[in-house]
Amino acid sequence: MRVLVCALLGLAVLTGCGGNTTPAADGGGATVDKARERENAIATCMKQKGFPYTSSVSRPKKADADPADYAAMKEARGKYGFGVFSAVVYPKPPETRAPDPNQATIGGLSGAKRDAYLKTMNECRVAALRQVNGLKVTSVADYQDQMSTEIENIDKDLDSDPKLLELAAPFAECLKSKGERVTSAKPLALSARGMEVWGEQADRLGKAGTVTAEAARPYLAKEITSALADLECGKDFYAAFIPLQKRLTNEARVKYGFQER
Repeated sequence: MRVLVCALLGLAVLTGCGGNTTPAADGGGATVDKARERENAIATCMKQKGFPYTSSVSRPKKADADPADYAAMKEARGKYGFGVFSAVVYPKPPETRAPDPNQATIGGLSGAKRDAYLKTMNECRVAALRQVNGLKVTSVADYQDQMSTEIENIDKDLDSDPKLLELAAPFAECLKSKGERVTSAKPLALSARGMEVWGEQADRLGKAGTVTAEAARPYLAKEITSALADLECGKDFYAAFIPLQKRLTNEARVKYGFQER
């Protein structure tokens, strides 16, 4: 769970998870302003304690098209399947991000000076989260633990939603009738089933050696067939699941001040 939190938050310097700048929550103007206010509060706090710090806020992501749009999902799955073997057949260049301006400062320190800088910065970040976001956090670890609990609660809400449970049962039965492997009829498990099934296949293939684009193509063709069958069976399910998942996740982003990376 801590790894998931790190990936979502992008709090590189704060947690040592890797990444760059402080994210701008859900990408909206108000949350960008909050992120900027929080960064300025950290910078002020650091300077008061005798340490340099450069405020840095990542640019908001462009809003995606409706992720629950059936036609768009069908088009995407028709080319990428569940996104497993397509990553080999259609590799994307690594994403480049502007470096955290404070990493150079930290990199130039060593020993006790570095420890003092990181300790002070974490204290200032926690103070800023309390002051700007109104969070009752006592430490970075406490912040992460609260985030973990929030994510777990989202999962529980999705798996207990009456409408999703009603739609999940026929979705699972339809998949079984098409010969697809179904180990659980819970909403979350069904939503992740395709990636898990084909991810396992990719892992098995990878153990035999490097997987080339040429070797992956026949697997991608089968994955696409499976993904389209999954979509047809789960058309109504996804139309309800995706918007609810997005709403709950965005509420958490706003509350805790992070964005989708």
